[in-house]
Amino acid sequence: MTGLQTATLAGMLLALGLVLAVRSLGPAPPSLTAALEQLSASPTAGGPGTTRTVPWNSAGNRWTWLPSAVVRAVEERLGVSDTHLAILGRTRSELAARKLTLTLAGLLTPAVLGLVLALLDVPMPFLLPGAVALGLGAVGWLFPSAEAREAAGQARAEFRSNLESFLTLVAGERRARGSVEQALEEAAEISGSPPFVRMRRAIRRAALSGRKPWSDLRDLGDELAVPELRSLADIAAVAADGASVYNTLLASARTLRHAELSDARSQANEVSERMSRPLALLVTGLTFFVLVPFLVRMFTGTA
Repeated sequence: MTGLQTATLAGMLLALGLVLAVRSLGPAPPSLTAALEQLSASPTAGGPGTTRTVPWNSAGNRWTWLPSAVVRAVEERLGVSDTHLAILGRTRSELAARKLTLTLAGLLTPAVLGLVLALLDVPMPFLLPGAVALGLGAVGWLFPSAEAREAAGQARAEFRSNLESFLTLVAGERRARGSVEQALEEAAEISGSPPFVRMRRAIRRAALSGRKPWSDLRDLGDELAVPELRSLADIAAVAADGASVYNTLLASARTLRHAELSDARSQANEVSERMSRPLALLVTGLTFFVLVPFLVRMFTGTA
């Protein structure tokens, strides 16, 4: 194989790694079958251990060339719970595909660059590309899981923020109308944000199936690990028996508002602490920068 052919092969491998990395960063195309399954899904028995991951899109078909045992092993070791994936609207196959893509890109890119530098007669230690490849591969494997956990926390906080408005709306609709079901339906129609959309779909699915809406809302709260949504379902169930729950709904909304403000203060304190650490390091570095030459001259002069 000539040098030109080797360089061409190295360039093709590098381009393949870049294409895989860019493709992993974008969302997978929506699956019509998964959307139909979501609309026609039947509820599962509620419980803390019961989850229903919403298959918005599937990435399993990207890896059909891999052995099914390998794909299954990767999906079982994602480091992300089903509730985190459910609140994000992702599947285990999609996250597994992204982890594999970034890992392969991290493993291939340094090797290809090392081969290109070797062809250009640039001196480089033999073990350096391998060590860099292992490091980038580890980062490519761990980064998607950490990103998914962080995104799930943010999505859950957004859901609670929307649920606060939903509780207030349900209280107003409940006071204006006699039916709890109608109050939930009217309140869910107000906004088009993702949390409202998910609650609206659950309420519509319950209506089409002849079930009470709070049963599907309770299942949705179990699926997304949002206990406040389960509390709303319990309040709605009590209201269906004729109890007055207007003040209870408003109190729950105030509780969520206070919790949101407390979380905002905690995040602000964390940001302030993170900002103080680099500042302390900067002050320490400037102190050493000023004192070290003085101390060196002093001890040199005395010697």
